[in-house]
Amino acid sequence: MTIDESNVDSALLLKKYVRDKRVLDVSEIQKLLENSEVLAKILAEPYRTDTFTGLRKLEFLLIELSEIPYFERMEQVQTMLETLHCYTNYAEGFSLTGKQSGVLACHNAICTLIFLRAEKKEWAEKGIQWIISYFPFDKNIASNWHGKDLFHRFGGCVGNSPCCDGLVKSVKALSEYTAKYGDYPELKIKLQQGLDYILEHRVIFHQNSDEYLYDDLITLFYPYPYRTNIIEALGVMKTEDFLDRAECQAALDYLKEKQQDNGFWQSEKIFMKSSWIPFDPIKKPGTWITAEIEWLLE
Repeated sequence: MTIDESNVDSALLLKKYVRDKRVLDVSEIQKLLENSEVLAKILAEPYRTDTFTGLRKLEFLLIELSEIPYFERMEQVQTMLETLHCYTNYAEGFSLTGKQSGVLACHNAICTLIFLRAEKKEWAEKGIQWIISYFPFDKNIASNWHGKDLFHRFGGCVGNSPCCDGLVKSVKALSEYTAKYGDYPELKIKLQQGLDYILEHRVIFHQNSDEYLYDDLITLFYPYPYRTNIIEALGVMKTEDFLDRAECQAALDYLKEKQQDNGFWQSEKIFMKSSWIPFDPIKKPGTWITAEIEWLLE
């Protein structure tokens, strides 16, 4: 369906124009950023840096902002980026506690994606290297990372199987780094391992059955917090030109069946409402999520 451009947020228009490869001058970009209600709401949110949850909120606000092209051009965003890097930067990877024990796969990948999209290549490379060195992309592979939270917090990122949330976001970070800066042998191998793992699970299923991996994976929401879902996972497949693979078909069919009679898709969940600014109202026609899925399916 064609979304009425007169009735959508200006940041969504900017995203659409960038995807359509429309040439925009600096003043047009700035106007679209400054007129965005979504962007303004995110920037108006307070956050703290003295707690895990406070830093996580800052991280969430920035990963939401990073869905908007040129978000890094906003002066306030630069301050937020500097703050996140200051408090999460560790010798290897990114930690919401500032310590080795606090490095978690999903949050390391989110920080990496934020810095990649904000043109902070040197910062992002640390997160990329942590993924390559320490996060296993297959079952029953031990990690030689020594931070305890990777193994224990929130059920553990590694174990008999890698955490799906961390894996999809880590693969996404590797993919976006490659698209922006090119690959190298270790990155190329790791990216392929991650893509193979997603394909082996047909994106949303247990490897050897038609049972969904977990409910949130097939729940529609956009943007994406620490959780991943079918839209984000298929987005990685699209970027890597794998959507025509047979392993993606059932997930694509599931997503198509979720389209409402009015032509829209709708968000089904908000995570951590105190830390998250919804782009679309819940369970109502959503312009942002519809645009994302239409890009995915086009």
